[in-house]
Amino acid sequence: MSQGPQAPAMPLSMRKPGETVMVCRVRGDEGLKHHLANIGFVDGSEVHVVSSSASNIIVTVKGARFGLDAKVAQRVMTV
Repeated sequence: MSQGPQAPAMPLSMRKPGETVMVCRVRGDEGLKHHLANIGFVDGSEVHVVSSSASNIIVTVKGARFGLDAKVAQRVMTV
């Protein structure tokens, strides 16, 4: 049974404050992927955007608050 059309994946850096999204993929080299996985950015994890600006984004993941550089946040794909 199909669930209908799904919104396309969007980088975390493009999300707005107040949105809660799910990680669907992390792009980048193995070091970056490993680091982000260690702090909770894995497929299926829920991310709440607290605030964002052109240079960084503050999010809550698994109960912890993190600040990410916008360039790193572009590597985290969300739905």
